[in-house]
Amino acid sequence: MARGGYATVYRATQDSVGREVAIKVENRTLDSPRDQARFLREARAAGRMSSHPHVVDLFDVGVTVDQHPYLIMELCDGSYLDRMRVSPLGPVEARDVGIKIADALVHSHANGVLHRDVKPANILYSEFNSAVLADFGLAVLGEMRDSSVTLEVLTPAYAPPETFRHDAPSGAADIYALCASLYAVMHGRPPRWATDRSPSLITLMDLFNHPIPDLPGVPEGLTAILRYGMDNDPNGRPSAEELRDLLNNLQLDPETPQQPAVYRSTTPSTFVPPRPRPIVPSTPTREDDTPTVHNPTSRKGFFSRWFS
Repeated sequence: MARGGYATVYRATQDSVGREVAIKVENRTLDSPRDQARFLREARAAGRMSSHPHVVDLFDVGVTVDQHPYLIMELCDGSYLDRMRVSPLGPVEARDVGIKIADALVHSHANGVLHRDVKPANILYSEFNSAVLADFGLAVLGEMRDSSVTLEVLTPAYAPPETFRHDAPSGAADIYALCASLYAVMHGRPPRWATDRSPSLITLMDLFNHPIPDLPGVPEGLTAILRYGMDNDPNGRPSAEELRDLLNNLQLDPETPQQPAVYRSTTPSTFVPPRPRPIVPSTPTREDDTPTVHNPTSRKGFFSRWFS
């Protein structure tokens, strides 16, 4: 079905029950105890989350005879990255997607699991489910957090500023990424990006100083909620539960009078991020055309792009 720098995806039939599934096989092998431990940890995290109705079902995991790890999971029809490239979503559909994915984050955060790579390519849909969250590849169980994982692989277009400061990971980063994703699926590209081309890392850091523009045809109330979720200060963002409820209570019926939306913000007028440690953008190899950023002194997280 697809091939990228991290994994190859196959459509297959599970003979025992006669259903079609997706199998993702990592292109590299698990040749060290550290990688093997990380794979098992992340597979457990993904498995814990897959019981939620808006998380992709994970059926099985394993390692091939030649040491390639694989996942067997629900077969979906496509991603919201595909959708936004063809035709950006309207406000009502984007809000409804946001409610479902925010509820999935409520579940994961309550279980001590951070997603850490929410983006349109990881929000999938199928005939029976309009929005499911995929790829808990960077998810880390609360009691087993590894701060190096964040630096090894991230998607800069949807990463909050604190990620570049090497702050400890938190649920607030998932909130930023979800709101940035909802903005992108209505806009056709990530927030503040003037073109489809990926900016340099220096330019990307400077973008946090810029306001988030309004979107034509998108009600002020929805834009205000997304700005709230993309506050530069993680303490200024809502929780996953608060975001879900704000979106759920937002009326987008044009016949319904709307009150001006005002949400608290602790972001200063000028954001100046600390100078980051050296991190180098890699060449885009994935279908989302967004470069990953990795710590050049460590191996890239192998599991984190399986659902990209």
